[in-house]
Amino acid sequence: MKLFCNSTASILIFFLFFSLSLSNPDFETLLQFKKSSDPFNKTLISWSNSSSSSSSSLCSWIGVTCNHERTRITQLVLENQNLTGSIEVLTQLTELRQLSLKYNNLSIPTDFSLSPWKNMKLLYLSHNQFYGKFPSGISELHRLHRIDLSYNQFTGKIPLGELIQLPNLLTIRLEMNSFTGSLKGIGSISSLIEFNVSRNDLEGEIPEVLRSFKDSSFEGNKNLCGEPLLNDCGGESQSGGQIDPIPVLVPPKPKKAKKLSKKALILITISYVGLIILMGFLGFLLCMKKFSKKQSNGKQSNIEKKKRSSGFEGKEEEEGMMVLFHGCLDLSVDDLLKSSAELLGKGSFGTTYKVMMNNGYSVVVKRIRERKKKEIDGFLKEIGGLRHKNVSSLRGYYSSKGELLLVYDYFSNGSLYSLLHGNRGPGRTPLDWGTRLKFASGVAEGLAFLHVANDRKLSHGNLTSANVVIDKENNACIADAALCHIFVAPANVTNNGYKAPELMYNAHNYRKLSQKCDVYSLGVILLEILTGKMAVYEGETSLAKWVQCVGKEEWETEVFDFELPRDNVTVGEMVCLFQIALLCVAQVPNDRPNASVVHKMIEDVKTKGRTSTTFVHRGDANNRSTDSSRSGLSDDALPTQNTSF
Repeated sequence: MKLFCNSTASILIFFLFFSLSLSNPDFETLLQFKKSSDPFNKTLISWSNSSSSSSSSLCSWIGVTCNHERTRITQLVLENQNLTGSIEVLTQLTELRQLSLKYNNLSIPTDFSLSPWKNMKLLYLSHNQFYGKFPSGISELHRLHRIDLSYNQFTGKIPLGELIQLPNLLTIRLEMNSFTGSLKGIGSISSLIEFNVSRNDLEGEIPEVLRSFKDSSFEGNKNLCGEPLLNDCGGESQSGGQIDPIPVLVPPKPKKAKKLSKKALILITISYVGLIILMGFLGFLLCMKKFSKKQSNGKQSNIEKKKRSSGFEGKEEEEGMMVLFHGCLDLSVDDLLKSSAELLGKGSFGTTYKVMMNNGYSVVVKRIRERKKKEIDGFLKEIGGLRHKNVSSLRGYYSSKGELLLVYDYFSNGSLYSLLHGNRGPGRTPLDWGTRLKFASGVAEGLAFLHVANDRKLSHGNLTSANVVIDKENNACIADAALCHIFVAPANVTNNGYKAPELMYNAHNYRKLSQKCDVYSLGVILLEILTGKMAVYEGETSLAKWVQCVGKEEWETEVFDFELPRDNVTVGEMVCLFQIALLCVAQVPNDRPNASVVHKMIEDVKTKGRTSTTFVHRGDANNRSTDSSRSGLSDDALPTQNTSF
């Protein structure tokens, strides 16, 4: 009887696993991949082969997404998981639409083929240990949109002819490999929007159809030539590639020099002597002038010494005035000049210092380069009266004929830029979603306050993540508020990733500065919060333009920061905030909502969550604000409250 029971149990377990493999044939494939890539079970802990596992639980494993019937795997995203071994077994996942294995230590066999992945749309395999020739079978991936094999060890020729024939291909990224050969044989590339083969061993001339891409797409290939690279192709002719012979130049016979007459020599000598006497006289006058100036400016030099010892330089041409606003400690310009100063950076309007006072209190002092208006006291007093928890207040200023110092509070938590982009490597503490959403709401609220603070219709004019500082209560505070109205930003200081399109063509057309330009910059900051990427994406494309090229089905995997969780509630909130950001970076100024509307929408996402958020047409967005200006927005959607998503 006991033997019969044991046999029955074994048969039941066998049929259980058999039924699992029938209900989801990808079950065994994932277990095989786990065995080779995570042998010590450190990363893929949720991937279990216990008897309690089922086809439905398989779809809840980390990085796994199934189809609606929960019978096949359509997405597998395992980025930066320290996985090892071969990925060949994953070719059995024939229904995959997306595979992202970036930042691991995975490999492929030499005869690896991509042909089983005929349904693949997004293939991201960068930053691994792949080597050998370009995988075969790429011509069969007719649904492929993006392929990224960068930062590997591939060699041999790139099958560009096959890649270009793929009708839906948008992205080819093959940089930082060891590919050889030329880029010839390419026809039309009408669908391609991103192309990068830099840092390889390619050679020859860049085809004309690829010259619309920037030079950074080709740099690092020593033998590659032609536009957009600076090095030409050695004068090859269009007819046959022959190099024109270099003509031999025969130098003319030298002419015999004529001797100067005695009269000419005497005139030259007299001229030289007269010139020496004149120079000596001028030198004497210059020395007398310097001596007189040194005696009259004795007191002035003492003031200059004080400035240089404190870290500030400049000329004190006459007695200045120190103005302090409510909430500022009692301090004088002597306190600032005598205290130790640490250079924090150089921004659009001037140089910024952290000044440590003798009483232990620290302030930020900004030394302004150039003023737009001569009479600025009234405007500075107006700015100094602005008080809001999401605006860094101007605490005081010192003004004289030759000096202008602005005093602000010092925020030890740093800027939003440093929290998002600083130290993205190992050991970094990720910025959680709740904190990011709070920062997004804070920046929008501070900007909305600034826009309605008085009748002047103030704008920020230089809103960036570096100009958002974080206080002790983790509130995001806008710094340098409204300084664009009175100070001039030099032409060589640009933040093109944050600039609205209407400002890009004339950096000094200050009449075009508007509150709608600020909303565009706010949208870019929201995109930084969502993506973890800088405002200028990978050194060439603006973040705002890049995200608008990404399809909706790619938002979760391609756009959102990989540090953020992927649970349903969080993803729903991220999608809502992403749609708000897209409204802010609309090309036409009137299509952008007001800052107060943006803040209201973010608060809806923050407090109500995804389940109580739906969409209204863009044309209704500005009607919800205090501004009565009509919007010409299209029928894309905005989040609002009180209905279902």
